[in-house]
Amino acid sequence: MTAALKLQETIHKQRTIDNRKVLVLNKCYTPINTITLRDAITLLFGTHTDGEPKALIIEPETYQQMDWSDWSKLRPSEGSDDLIRCSNDLYFRVPEIIVLTKYDKLPKPRVHFSRRTLFKRDNHQCQYCGIRPKNDELTIDHVLPRSQGGTTTWENCVLACYKCNAFKADRTPKQAHMKLLKTPTKPDVRYFKCDLTHKVKSWEAFLGQAYWNVELVNDNGEE
Repeated sequence: MTAALKLQETIHKQRTIDNRKVLVLNKCYTPINTITLRDAITLLFGTHTDGEPKALIIEPETYQQMDWSDWSKLRPSEGSDDLIRCSNDLYFRVPEIIVLTKYDKLPKPRVHFSRRTLFKRDNHQCQYCGIRPKNDELTIDHVLPRSQGGTTTWENCVLACYKCNAFKADRTPKQAHMKLLKTPTKPDVRYFKCDLTHKVKSWEAFLGQAYWNVELVNDNGEE
C-alpha cells in the first residue's frame, strides 16, 4: 500500500477530521476550490510527468511552500486534537491550504448569489428610502413577501433599512404605498464560490470576509 493510500485510510478511520476541507489555490495563489482532506493527500502525493509534485502545502503562518516530506517533519502544536494520527508515536499536522504547482486557470465565471453581491448590486443602499446606513443596519427584503408566494431570487430580493422593512411588513410595495428605487435584476458580478462549511482561520488571508461570500438559498436553483 502506498503512503498516500495509508494516509487516506487513516483519515477515513479518524472521523474527527474525515470531513475536513482543504482550500485549493492555483499557482497564482488565487482560491479556486475546496476539497476533502483525503483528496488533498492524493494531489500532494501525485506528480506530473516531469516528476514535479501536483500540489504543495502552504504553511499558514509563513506561507512557505512545502512538500509532504517537509510538512511531515513539522512538530504539531502541543495538545492539538487536529492531527492525522497514524500510530501512537506517529502523527502529522492537518494541511489547511494547498497550492497547485502548474494549474493557473480560474473556475468558470458565475454569478454568486450572496450577501456581498446583493450589497454590491444595491450599492449598500435601502431600495425604498435611499439611505446608506451601516451594513448591519440593512436587511434583505422580499419584494413579493414569502407569505404571498414570493421567492428568494435576484429579482425578488432587495436591501432595505430596518425602518422600511418594518413598515412594509408582509405587503408588496404597492400595498404599502412604497416605491423601489430600481427594479431588482440579476447582476453581472463574479465571485469565487467554495464550500465554507468547515472554514478555518488560515483561509481568511485568501478569502477575506467569508460571511459575505456564503451562498444564500436561491429558489431559482441558480448559483
